[in-house]
Amino acid sequence: MDLCAACPRLCQSACPVAMTDANESHTPWGMMQTLNLVRQGEIPFDASVAAMSYQCLTCKACTTQCEHGNVIPPVLHDVRKMAVEMELTPPEITGFLAKFHKHNNPFARDLLSRFKELVAHKFFEGDPATVYFPGCSTIAKCPEVVRDTFSLFSKLKIDFVGAYPEAVQCCGYPLLTAGMEDEFVDLAEINFQALKKYKTVVSGSPACVYTLRDTYAKYDFNLGNRVMTINQFLEPYLQNINYKLKKNMRTKLMYHDPCYSARYLNEIERPRELISQVSGYQPVEFFESGAKTGCSGQGGCFSIVSKDVSDAITVKRLEEVYEKKVQMVVTQCPSCVTKFRKNSKGLVIKDLVSYLNDSIEGVKE
Repeated sequence: MDLCAACPRLCQSACPVAMTDANESHTPWGMMQTLNLVRQGEIPFDASVAAMSYQCLTCKACTTQCEHGNVIPPVLHDVRKMAVEMELTPPEITGFLAKFHKHNNPFARDLLSRFKELVAHKFFEGDPATVYFPGCSTIAKCPEVVRDTFSLFSKLKIDFVGAYPEAVQCCGYPLLTAGMEDEFVDLAEINFQALKKYKTVVSGSPACVYTLRDTYAKYDFNLGNRVMTINQFLEPYLQNINYKLKKNMRTKLMYHDPCYSARYLNEIERPRELISQVSGYQPVEFFESGAKTGCSGQGGCFSIVSKDVSDAITVKRLEEVYEKKVQMVVTQCPSCVTKFRKNSKGLVIKDLVSYLNDSIEGVKE
């Protein structure tokens, strides 16, 4: 906070919220200034301060712009935790948490049953060493990605991956980012006890990978390097197996780096390499890409409390796609896929796994 208080707003231009709603109190600098005043006892911690803490996508774009590398999201998570404890959360967050409690996921649905509708029952049987953890948003909002993942496994002769068979299909990230740290820890322990028996845990959701691998470890639930992205898992198979590509799949496309892939997991080159392997060329780049990627507008509970601004961020992100006359956007985050689909016209939005599955016909015999 002290470094932010002395800074001349260098991060403001990087913040998608600040550049969209033009409210200086919602810039990283503005929020840190306000919280510094609270810390110093000059203003009270009240509902308005609590609400302000949710005006952040937790995308870490500000960190890439900051000369000191200040990381803002952990500070705001602590503030949100205080808001929950003091019953000062915005009503939208209160309703979101009530919905979460119905089935231990933000969609208030039995996602295990839905998961079992998407893939064959045999994948839930036995005692596999490697398991696929889709994440709640993928099952609820992008079910085709679950089907395409197992279809791609089949095409590449990967026959040893099981489907995560537990009732809780959420890593807990929504609880933590909403401020419910104690409930997050309870859910994390349940998942940890179920996941620690596996040698490898694979997920196509970058937020899930970071939460399971990095965030859990901060609470002494260390799953270590057994948790990996789907790209890490697929890479050796796509590099070393002689497979057939479908014809007429070389379509001009842009790749959107999800915030969690690029800034939390530092997985920037690998998805581009996989795309170039099956298409023969590199994807068209956004002006803001890689570690400086623009956000889709969906993260950190922001779309729950500020839907209009969130949608405006998405629309702004997609303007460049139309300007460059590209028809397809490939990304790798269920929240990004869902957000882009809801706010685009005439574009094909695909998860990277679905793109790979559509491009690959099978292994050459």
